[in-house]
Amino acid sequence: MLKIALLGAPHSGKTQLAAALTASATPVIVVVADTSALRAERYDLALLMGLDGSALMNSPEQEAADQSIRAALAHTAQPYQVIYGSSAEHLSQALQAIERLLPATGSGRHANPSPGKRAKAWVWACDKCSDPQCEYRLLSDLLAQRAAAI
Repeated sequence: MLKIALLGAPHSGKTQLAAALTASATPVIVVVADTSALRAERYDLALLMGLDGSALMNSPEQEAADQSIRAALAHTAQPYQVIYGSSAEHLSQALQAIERLLPATGSGRHANPSPGKRAKAWVWACDKCSDPQCEYRLLSDLLAQRAAAI
């Protein structure tokens, strides 16, 4: 069973999403957590409730809380996904994120066989030489030439 942390600024919809996930048939333990819980426990996934709407609609307290949570997630290297939208969109996005961590089912979908572990980042390989740094070198040289020409 997966352990999911729900995080977000006040009035971001985390309590409603927790209730919806609990009511669904998804095999997860849902914890509405704060940032101190991230340091104390490890979760298979953290879902961060993003601030929706314009910056004018969000209070300074919500903005500060959101930034604090994002900093804590980055500091603890906790895998997370940001959830935006309406209540129905919150549930849909959360279920999609959780489904990727669940073992493969009879539906033919394949998921991460080891939940909580980060997938390796995709690495570009140059079509000419298979050197992942090649494109970087080409771009760096081009930028250096432009800077010298100015």
